[in-house]
Amino acid sequence: MKILREKNTTLADLLPQETMARLRKAGSTKAYTAGRSIQERGDTWQGVSIVNSGQVVVGNTGADGSFLASAILRPGECFGEFTALLGLPRTHSLWAQGACSITHIRRAAFIDQMDKDPAITRALLTLTLLRNYEMLDFLDSQRRLSLPARIARLLLTAAAGTSNTATVECRQEDLAVMLGLSRVAIGKALKRLEKQRLVQLGYGQICILDVEALRNCVKHEDQFLPIAVGPNIHAD
Repeated sequence: MKILREKNTTLADLLPQETMARLRKAGSTKAYTAGRSIQERGDTWQGVSIVNSGQVVVGNTGADGSFLASAILRPGECFGEFTALLGLPRTHSLWAQGACSITHIRRAAFIDQMDKDPAITRALLTLTLLRNYEMLDFLDSQRRLSLPARIARLLLTAAAGTSNTATVECRQEDLAVMLGLSRVAIGKALKRLEKQRLVQLGYGQICILDVEALRNCVKHEDQFLPIAVGPNIHAD
């Protein structure tokens, strides 16, 4: 399964290497093989976990057996803060996409590290705000953009570099899982993009024929004005 997601800020990006080393030392590190379950929806183990290597799929399976992927966690990212700090049950199931290593830090040990180093608290607050920002943007696109435009946004997350073409290793089934829609609906939307000569469908991959034109396709539907940076507002 391929999950598309823009590269985002991680806990490791926000903390010095020595701080990350202390956090890992405070926990226990475990290796997982591909497909191995890491946590289940409803788990109440209180602790914070850090992905050291590999990738972790985040999602949930419905009562009808359908699966909806929410995110992919990469090295340096963390999870479990809500359960560790608020005692709330875990909302998603996680499993290893490939071989991966994860450090699990129990609640008491993690809070001890937070008390000793306020930078950890600031980093967690920053990550929470960034995730909320990402979630609001996603919800907005779900309400305003057509399915072809939403698919285009996902595909563009894999279009790195300066080239105006890109090949995305992703199946139509993967897009269906990410967007919570049927493969038939995804196929029809991709055919529309292909008819516009924006993408070319292949076996297990989708080729973006014109990255800039695909971006313009999304912009054409995005009727919001760009966010302008205004003056800082603060209480005296």
